[in-house]
Amino acid sequence: MELTLRDGRWVAAGAAVTPRPRRVRLLEWLLPWAARLRGGYFRYGVERPVCRAIHGAAARGTLYRFAPPPPLTLVRRGRGRWRADEYRFRSPFVSHIAPRNQAYLRHYRSGPRARGIVILNHGSGCFAAFLEGEFIARLLTAGLDVALLAAPGFYRRRHRHDLRRQWAATVGAALSAMVQLVHDDVAVEAWARGLGYRVVAVSGIGIGGTVAAVAASTSARFDACVPMLAGAHPGRLWLPPRILARAVHRRALARAGVRRGRTLARLFDPVAPARFARPQGRRPCTVVGLRADTLVLAADVADLAAHWRVVPVWLPRCHVELPACTGDLAAIVARTVLRAA
Repeated sequence: MELTLRDGRWVAAGAAVTPRPRRVRLLEWLLPWAARLRGGYFRYGVERPVCRAIHGAAARGTLYRFAPPPPLTLVRRGRGRWRADEYRFRSPFVSHIAPRNQAYLRHYRSGPRARGIVILNHGSGCFAAFLEGEFIARLLTAGLDVALLAAPGFYRRRHRHDLRRQWAATVGAALSAMVQLVHDDVAVEAWARGLGYRVVAVSGIGIGGTVAAVAASTSARFDACVPMLAGAHPGRLWLPPRILARAVHRRALARAGVRRGRTLARLFDPVAPARFARPQGRRPCTVVGLRADTLVLAADVADLAAHWRVVPVWLPRCHVELPACTGDLAAIVARTVLRAA
């Protein structure tokens, strides 16, 4: 039986989707236009050499052979309650975009008796920054420490083309960014074990959730995994009827020879959780979706849950209502991690 979290209570999930208010539907309709104003997804084309190299490594089974973790260097010590220590390290997976190879990590501490640590991969959408602060505060209140990785294309890990178009200037840039984050997650897990954490979980929202799912599927090092708003195949994000299909720079892709949505989707096969075996062992895994989401459809989340053979958890919300879901999402993550503890 599928479950929905309503006002802090678990109830049986109904098949019907609650109609959204008109202003909410309007905001969702405007999301792809906001992305197009920033240049759209894949404005600079495909970068076929990068995609070819990543697909070749995936075919040989070498793409997720994780190197020994690099040393982490303390850059800045946090002050006050719930202030983060900042670290930097060389990413084990070297991207073709040099500025992205220097990774940055923020380490938030809940106290001396933390029950575990959550490696968090934030999403790439316009709500990522709004969710980050409140979401982390809720996890700290629950007694969990947080390690927040700066995603390639954000913060100081930006190429000059990333300043407006962020992580997805090309298909190759987006694909390598996701692969790089998976390797970074594994490196941070080894660092966290060295600090004495017995329970290390990985989580994320949207693209970050996909990264968490791939990390859990390709490595047995994590004790729990909570992908949120992540489907079985990230390439579907830009296919109709998902609203981000309208934000794709189709002319740039056509100039690079990609004229069909299915071809674009196949380029993301190396980072598709459905292409890997489900996480092995008895590690707690929770797949979370939004019933009324038009970016990551409920069907996509259900496909991931079916592939992992877990019961998905639903929130009766849509994408623009994510800021109102912060408490529920943090409660789900904390509940899963504490099961592992």
